[in-house]
Amino acid sequence: MIFKSQIIQKTVDFLLPPQCALCHEVTEKPYTLCVSCWGCLEFITSPKCSVCNVPLQNVDHDMPCIDCIKHPPIFSKAHAPLVYNDSLKKLILRFKNYDGLHLGPMFNNWLQRCNVENIDIIIPVPLHWWRFFMRQYNQATEIGKAVSKHTKIPINSSILKRHKSTETQGHKNKFLRYQNLSNAFVVVDPSHILKNTRVLLIDDVLTSGATVNACAKVLLKAGAINVDVLTIARAVKETANI
Repeated sequence: MIFKSQIIQKTVDFLLPPQCALCHEVTEKPYTLCVSCWGCLEFITSPKCSVCNVPLQNVDHDMPCIDCIKHPPIFSKAHAPLVYNDSLKKLILRFKNYDGLHLGPMFNNWLQRCNVENIDIIIPVPLHWWRFFMRQYNQATEIGKAVSKHTKIPINSSILKRHKSTETQGHKNKFLRYQNLSNAFVVVDPSHILKNTRVLLIDDVLTSGATVNACAKVLLKAGAINVDVLTIARAVKETANI
């Protein structure tokens, strides 16, 4: 059966060769990038902020950045394998807005670079019901399912709800992002599943932190003891200085 499966896969690859997810150049394997597009990715390495994961300059080890020292986030720690640049933006927008779920395995491979430990439950950032109706899926839930499968940590996509429809965050400054998300999320947990749990909150991109902080606030109030964040990418205006 394995031999037959390999023959079928090779036949399919010959007739419909796998393509780069960005430029559509033929590649050896599906769900990957060509050499040229791979070089456009910016993987996050140390030194970086030990809280929000933003890359740092002028230091030789991980430590909190100035923003996290002055304005500590509600979440405990953020993890992301990549910087959110123009190339990655095209992939993520396709994944979340244009039925690009086939990109999930590639994202999952990158997420496995993050060392996330001591987690009891995975919770995706929810969509408002109307946006879910229009999109037919929640990209954060799809990411969370893949992470759950890899880590064997259970996922629950029904505890955290977005009960307020909010405007798109894309062109808002940090203050307006936080204001836009005020009271947007609620926890529905009649069985007290969250009590004394360590949560991994999943989203696609961490930008200002407004969304994940709003979610972490209600999760902690409902009984979670800490909330870590995992995203595909970390947006940065410029490499941070300490």
